[in-house]
Amino acid sequence: MSTLLATRIAGLLILISTSSFMYADSIIYELLTKPDFLEQAALNRSSLAFAALLEFINCAAVIGMSILIYPTIRQYSERVAIGYVSGRLIEGATLITGAVTLMTLIAMGKQVIENPDVSSEYLYMMGSALKSERWFGFLMGMFSLGLCGFLLNITLYQYRLIPRAISVLGMIGYTVLLLKVAFDYFGLDFSGAWMYIPGGLYELILPLWMIFKGFDLSTKPKAQS
Repeated sequence: MSTLLATRIAGLLILISTSSFMYADSIIYELLTKPDFLEQAALNRSSLAFAALLEFINCAAVIGMSILIYPTIRQYSERVAIGYVSGRLIEGATLITGAVTLMTLIAMGKQVIENPDVSSEYLYMMGSALKSERWFGFLMGMFSLGLCGFLLNITLYQYRLIPRAISVLGMIGYTVLLLKVAFDYFGLDFSGAWMYIPGGLYELILPLWMIFKGFDLSTKPKAQS
């Protein structure tokens, strides 16, 4: 496979991962923020199962794109290339566990509906614990993404593989993402959904550039770092 083709496919996978994750999140948020979220999970089994499938697609896409660009990035920094693939693998693993949690919540909701004699209070305690586990898993995945994405953009900036303005946007986006993860992890009220905007904008511009332009390989790599 040529470098340009691999880069274009990687760009397409970024678009797939971003769109699938955002659509899945819109479904999940609507259902799991309701007080009767277990019943909602069971009653909307198809929608939630589809959201879980979208999360699996997102995980496969982020891992796949990191593998596709690995040979190119490796020419400039093997450590960054390996670190980026590793970071996306960690992200994918943590988000997959969250997708599995959705299916567990569906099963628990079914128990609440079909077995009214079973203590729903206990099941809701377990369900809330699973939601918290899913949330903290998401934070760990975003931490891994923010760290490896920031390091990747340093290399992209250094060797001008993409326009430096895009690399700078990426570094800003991932820095803000890391700050949001830290704020959310420690329960600080300094963050908001706006902190996803720089990274979201970057993950829209970057794949389009990769698809239509590809990486600029005119700058020769220095000694391996």
